[in-house]
Formats: sequence, C-alpha cells, structure tokens
Amino acid sequence: MIQDVKEKYAVGGDIVSWCTKCKLMLDHTIVALVDDLPKKAKCKTCNGNHNYRDQEPKAKPPGGTRKTKKTDFETHMSRLEEDYDFSKAKKYSMKGNFKKEQIIEHSDFGIGFILNVVESKKVEILFKDGPKLLVQNR
Repeated sequence: MIQDVKEKYAVGGDIVSWCTKCKLMLDHTIVALVDDLPKKAKCKTCNGNHNYRDQEPKAKPPGGTRKTKKTDFETHMSRLEEDYDFSKAKKYSMKGNFKKEQIIEHSDFGIGFILNVVESKKVEILFKDGPKLLVQNR
C-alpha cells in the first residue's frame, strides 16, 4: 500500500522555485508559509523575494496573444467610418474647446474620440492605445 507523504516545510528551509527575476528554477529559502505550504521564497542567486512557484511558467505562443474581440476604440471608429471624413478631424490643442463624441487628431496619440468632458478644463479621449485625460481651454 502506497501512502501519501506530505513534505514538511519550515520558514528558513531550502526549496527549489521558479525565480521571476532570474527566469530559472533555482534554490530558494522559504520566507513565508500558508497552511504549512510555501507562499513566499527568496532566491539564493539574486536575493529577489517573490511568491513561491513550484514550476516554470508555460511558454506563451510566439508573437503574443491576439484578442479577437474589438477594442472600444475600434468599435467607436467602425461606427463612424461610414459617416465621418477623418481628414476633417479637429486638431487637438490645450487651448481648444471640445465636445462629447467629437473626433480629434492628436500629434502623438493619433485619432481620438471624446468620451466625456470631465470638467470645463479636462476631456477624456479614447485613443487606439486606450483612454487619456487631457486638458482643454488653457
């Protein structure tokens, strides 16, 4: 008959863990236990403290993962593409005054969609890289 052998862990004991800094399975010192299992470990190579990981993380597919769902930006823009001439987008300037649902062109962020006028001096604009809070009426 085979019995399950539960390994005893102790703070200060040695353990092999995935080091998030070194990106290798290396010797660590147990720093913290939760329910008698290792929770935190300190790498003996780089002295980095991190959560205990008993195995190397799974490799990500080459080129990263591609979201199939359209982003908020793409959704807003696809609704407008049929009706709006983007060459007529208002150029963004801190001195400008903008309205909700207006299309603007920013020199660094590109085409944007005004989501909300937060205050008379701030607007929330959705760009391809995500929303940004910018000033207006300066």
